[in-house]
Amino acid sequence: MSHQSLRERFNTSKEELAKLGSEFNSEALPLLDKLYNTSFWILLNKRAAKKIIRQTFYEAIENCDITKNYADWYSWIHRIWMREIHEFYSERENDKQTVFDFIDHTKVDINDVEEFFNSPLPDDKLIKSLEKLPVVLRIPMIMKEIHSLNYEIISDLIDVPAGVIATRIYRARKLLYLFMKGDFNYEEQKRLRTQQGSSKLIFDLRRTAILVDDELSLEQKAAFNESTTNTNLVKVETLIQSEIKKLFSSISPDNRAIARMRAKIERKANKRLWKQV
Repeated sequence: MSHQSLRERFNTSKEELAKLGSEFNSEALPLLDKLYNTSFWILLNKRAAKKIIRQTFYEAIENCDITKNYADWYSWIHRIWMREIHEFYSERENDKQTVFDFIDHTKVDINDVEEFFNSPLPDDKLIKSLEKLPVVLRIPMIMKEIHSLNYEIISDLIDVPAGVIATRIYRARKLLYLFMKGDFNYEEQKRLRTQQGSSKLIFDLRRTAILVDDELSLEQKAAFNESTTNTNLVKVETLIQSEIKKLFSSISPDNRAIARMRAKIERKANKRLWKQV
């Protein structure tokens, strides 16, 4: 694309094109690290994660006239990225299960939980258990744990209410624990869900996730602590939420893969934007 045709497309001056390039460099590129790591832990596939990140940033560069007019770089990049994630899974078979109240009713013993998390975990235990986790649960949990997005942003990107996000994150962590522990028959429990009916229990249980994620207001936290933290049920569920969160806190980024992708994306941006002037 010639310099002139690019300027006609954007309907901007050379200086404004240079400004777009500068904004991309300072506002968009710093998102690459978190987005790649989040993509990997959602997809559990390096090649697929790299492809999604390249597609996300290349589209943002190609269409940054829309970015400039209608959204900031952060919002634009994340919306493209979320669409790529959904498209990836829409083309593949995955767990179509959407009713997960059997997770809420699965009882766990606090001594078993403490013993499990005080013992060393095999290196591949987390990934193998994540592979079993339904995508609808895995995506918001990973967005929280790896990207550190708050419930409101996750809610906006996935387009479901924040309360639903809290429910999915709570259930994702508990189910992940059950998978790692190794004695949970997921298929059998799914079949039992019709016997459970709708679960009001989740409205109490999901607050253990919200508490651990520090998403309760001070007033809500005080009320929660006063009313429920003395019950054994809440204690064990809070412990599971907290310990699963700790597992993700020690994950290191794949810096070599990130550096190579950043170099390619920078070259693309240079060609399209600031070096056009």
